[in-house]
Amino acid sequence: MEKQKKPIVIMNWSMRQNHIKEAKEFAKQISAQKNTDIDVVILPSMGTIYPVHEVLKNTSVQLGAQNIAPVENGELTGEFSIESLIDMKGTFIELGHWERRYLFNETDNIINKKIKLALKNGVNVILCIGEQNKKDADNVIDDLKDPNYEVDLEHELFLYIYNGLYCVKEKDLDKIVIAYTPAWAVGKSKAAGAPHIKMATSIIRKAIATIFGEAANEKVRIVYGGSVSPENSITMIKLAKLDGVLLGRFGSDSNRLQQIVEVTKNLRGK
Repeated sequence: MEKQKKPIVIMNWSMRQNHIKEAKEFAKQISAQKNTDIDVVILPSMGTIYPVHEVLKNTSVQLGAQNIAPVENGELTGEFSIESLIDMKGTFIELGHWERRYLFNETDNIINKKIKLALKNGVNVILCIGEQNKKDADNVIDDLKDPNYEVDLEHELFLYIYNGLYCVKEKDLDKIVIAYTPAWAVGKSKAAGAPHIKMATSIIRKAIATIFGEAANEKVRIVYGGSVSPENSITMIKLAKLDGVLLGRFGSDSNRLQQIVEVTKNLRGK
């Protein structure tokens, strides 16, 4: 039987919340909730990381970054250093988001360097993987009728995991969260269907077991991201047995975010 892992809810602000006053107020609302037995993580926009850190310190809500440079320091104008995140007591880094891959041409090799840098510094990694094609959920339902669809998806997700976690040590696997975030569901009005998420998470678990051994699935947490709401999160988590969710714009309301935290905690908590 798979070991019960600590559930997690991650809120990625992207560049939707850039004003310091509003960012601090939102962080106060979230940190006021006493959430135990669950990791709640906020990934602020770069310009609000420090102000949000000031609010979150000494609370149960954890701070993370949406990206880091592949080295600690050097002549990389405009990049964000892991050294700064560590100074702000940050504990998570999101890497491999489809926008970073597609718009900023980040390769698996670059993402792998960032992952190993994060783990070397004791910081948890949220590795985003998923199809890069920007279609929509309805098109995917049609694609599922193709007998080769699952095989192709398995091949694609396996490569993301193998390349992203290349040379990662087994002892560091409990610091890895894999987020299934297909581009066709991120920022859309409709999330991926629960059966599709179940298929993808099964593929991810199979890939982890193939690369690292069966016991690795007791360490690595798997979440889904892409138009997650309080309403659809229940079915997702129950059917696909997710360890949590990665939220975007639908988590920007603190009350709705807390609803999702409660759903995740009740369904996946001990």
